[in-house]
Amino acid sequence: MQKILQITSFIEHALIAIFAGISLIIAVVEMFMRYYFASYLPDWTSEVVIYFITASVMLSGGRLVSENRHVNADFFLRMVPPQNQKYLEIGFCLIGLFLCTIMVGKGIGIVEFAYLLDERSDSSLQFPVFIYYAFVPISFGIMFLHYAAQLVTYIFAFDVETMTTIEVDLDNAD
Repeated sequence: MQKILQITSFIEHALIAIFAGISLIIAVVEMFMRYYFASYLPDWTSEVVIYFITASVMLSGGRLVSENRHVNADFFLRMVPPQNQKYLEIGFCLIGLFLCTIMVGKGIGIVEFAYLLDERSDSSLQFPVFIYYAFVPISFGIMFLHYAAQLVTYIFAFDVETMTTIEVDLDNAD
């Protein structure tokens, strides 16, 4: 199980880096062309930058969940003793699984609808928008897997020393 998570984590990280890198390169080339070769600037560059940035941001959700850096209710965790935080974390994982399930289902519906309408972008690229929309169910599906793995960890391998949220003294922190 751990090996599968490592492989998927590597693939996610690589895709995020590739998509963000491509968007950066296209944005820099577009800026350069706008100032020096404006007449040759295609109308689709900013559209593609948005597609790649959105894809990289959406894909990063799973990694954030697995690294415990995603949206979380730390305020409530600090209100209970460390040995009882396990139960709140399990609840948070169940809520995350529920929300991811809803987003995957609704996202698939949006992708199917855009595909049936043959919706395309407004630029000369005429990009099929269902591919862009597909990042919603894909990214929430990946987040679902990370929440499931985290839930298993909290249920069967909870360690009070390393997996609890403690109050941080911000005045004396380095």
